[in-house]
Amino acid sequence: MSEEEKYDNYRFEKKFFIPEQLTHSIEEIIKLNSSLARKIFTPRFINNIYFDNSKFQYFFENIDGVSERIKVRIRWYGDFEGRINEPFLEFKKKNGSVGSKKAFRLPSFNLSDIYLPNFLSSLFRRSKLGIFEKNLMLGLKPTLINRYQRKYFLSFDKKFRITLDEHLEYFFINSSHSIFSRGLKDELRMIMELKYAPKHQFESAIITQELPFRVIKNSKYVRGVQTLYNLGTHI
Repeated sequence: MSEEEKYDNYRFEKKFFIPEQLTHSIEEIIKLNSSLARKIFTPRFINNIYFDNSKFQYFFENIDGVSERIKVRIRWYGDFEGRINEPFLEFKKKNGSVGSKKAFRLPSFNLSDIYLPNFLSSLFRRSKLGIFEKNLMLGLKPTLINRYQRKYFLSFDKKFRITLDEHLEYFFINSSHSIFSRGLKDELRMIMELKYAPKHQFESAIITQELPFRVIKNSKYVRGVQTLYNLGTHI
C-alpha cells in the first residue's frame, strides 16, 4: 500500500450547528450548494453503545484536545429494542484534524443481554477481533447509549458526503430498566457533517463558504457523558 493510499484511509469530518429556524429549509440549502449534493439512501436511525474505562479516559482526552485519541462503540441501525441484527464494533481513531474507522462484525444479540454476566466478553471472544482490539476491550465497559436519525447526501462528483443528524437521545446504561425508558433529548436540534478525504481539502472550502452555518467542535459521546453524568472536570 502506498503512502497516498494510507493517507486516503483518513477523512475530515467538519461539523456545523443548524439553528432551529433553519432546520425546515436545510435540505433546500444543501441542494442549492455548488456541490450539487442530492439525497442518497433512506433516512434511518443509528444506535450506539459507547465504551470507556472507569476513569472516562476517552471522554477527557476529547475535551482536553489530545491529538491522537480513540472512540469505541457498538453500532447498529434501525429498531432500538428487540433483536440487534448486524451490529458492528467500531474503533474510531482521531489523528489531529483527520480520523479513520475500523469495524468488526459482531454476532446478533438482544440489548438486554449486555447485563448478563460475562456476556460482552463472550461476545467479543466469538468475534473476529484482532489481538489489540480484544485486549483493549478487556479494560473497557459500556458507559452510555445514544440514538439519532440520519439523512445522507452525496455531492455530484461523489467527493463529499453530507449527513444530517436529528432527534438525538441519550440513555443511561446502568440498568436494563433505564435503557428502555425514555432517553434524555439533546438540546441541539440538528447537526450537519461534511465528510471528505484530505486530498479534497482545498475544494471543501468552496462548499463551506456557501453554507450559512458556523463550524463547531461536537462529539456525540462527549455530549452524552456531559448530559448523563454531568462531567466536565477530571475525576
